[in-house]
Amino acid sequence: MTTKHITAFRKAFKIDKTLNLSEAAPLIEAIYDAQSEAYTAVWGIDWDTPAVGFRAQTLFNLLSRTYEHVQAMLVASVTGSPASSEVLGRTVIEGAINVTYLAARGNPGMLLNFLHSWVSEHNKKLIDWRQLIADRAPPDVLDRIDVRQSLLGPLTKYLEGAETHCGLTAERSSSPWPKQLLQRFQALDCEDAYFECYHRLSGACHLTGEDTINYLIAQAMSRDVQVRMAREAWAYSRMMTMFSSLFFLDAADACAQAFGGTIPSLDAHHTRIVKEIVKIGPAAGVPNAA
Repeated sequence: MTTKHITAFRKAFKIDKTLNLSEAAPLIEAIYDAQSEAYTAVWGIDWDTPAVGFRAQTLFNLLSRTYEHVQAMLVASVTGSPASSEVLGRTVIEGAINVTYLAARGNPGMLLNFLHSWVSEHNKKLIDWRQLIADRAPPDVLDRIDVRQSLLGPLTKYLEGAETHCGLTAERSSSPWPKQLLQRFQALDCEDAYFECYHRLSGACHLTGEDTINYLIAQAMSRDVQVRMAREAWAYSRMMTMFSSLFFLDAADACAQAFGGTIPSLDAHHTRIVKEIVKIGPAAGVPNAA
């Protein structure tokens, strides 16, 4: 396997050159190639209508933000923060599913609905917050909420302008953005992945009792058993970075396909990562991981 992106990864995140990155190398190479090839596919064509240009720039921005998260996940993993890598891995999966859904099942009108959903939800939160503290908060706090709320007006105006400029009114009305993440998994025919990957990472994200229960149980066990449990947990975290990386590859591929392109390196990287999952599965306590 060529490792053309390892040096760039080390430099970008100031990782000491003595740190062995061989275990993470397949993932680093895969995500760097996928991001670059998606860029070529999306930006390498003529955007023949305003709607196509709007969709291209919006989708690639969302993919790039997910790329930043998958990079951070790998940084956390290789620098000894497995719990943090799980938190970021869950974020990667959610972002990747959103991008995949928007690219594979959506259109410019749905993208507008997606953007409007944030503005609407944020406005609702500001209203709820103001109502909660209206009779006891200092005036300057209420003023800051009002200022923040007033800033949403120009954002809404921008989106409405994009709708008019791109002629997306009809598409908006017929292309709702599913409110629940599970619905997006289901629409992409990967509902099982919601439970096998996304939900499995909830313990680290929400500080549930899972890890603490295991910790308490381990206190009564021998040192040897504690070490074996720790090694299994570490392997499990590494395995989940592999699954999360596959979700990112799928998102990059969906973006490329939305504009008639491909990710040339996809199959080779996907096969290599699946092999790594199979290899690490027993150590992670999941013999049939892939």
